[in-house]
Amino acid sequence: MQLKPSELNIPRENAVAFTGHRPDRLAWRYNERDPRCRALKKRLQSEIIRAYSEGKRYFLSGMADGIDAYAAEIVMALKKEYPDIRLVCCYPYYYPSRKTNCFASVADYSVTVCPDYIHGCMSMRNLYMVNHSSELIACFDGSSGGGTAFTIKTARERGLRVTVIPV
Repeated sequence: MQLKPSELNIPRENAVAFTGHRPDRLAWRYNERDPRCRALKKRLQSEIIRAYSEGKRYFLSGMADGIDAYAAEIVMALKKEYPDIRLVCCYPYYYPSRKTNCFASVADYSVTVCPDYIHGCMSMRNLYMVNHSSELIACFDGSSGGGTAFTIKTARERGLRVTVIPV
């Protein structure tokens, strides 16, 4: 269901957001068969199941290639076992990409923060997800700059539980 940003009405305490790097920042780049990628996906799945067992039902993905797409895939795969788990696709602007576009038709909710690309729309999307969640699961290399570092810092400042999975 496509919503305007102001229409997403989910209980923040039951929501988790994801942040992480795109493939060009990951050691395995686009090779998802790499053992390091497989290990990361298993750890990410474990954290999603842990959050679900603690009552989280809404999982917000920023829908960029890489970690965001991995998280969305895992949430969708878990629907077989947990039928009340919900994927919320949070797009910074309307941009159909080869991998993330396939989620738009199967996601429970989709939100597009900006109708078109504008400077800062990625940060606006990240803030939107932080403001609508009580927890952040981050796959992070520890670098000081970039959107993932900004999102982690903002989530901590706003009192969200932050789980960092090293990459």
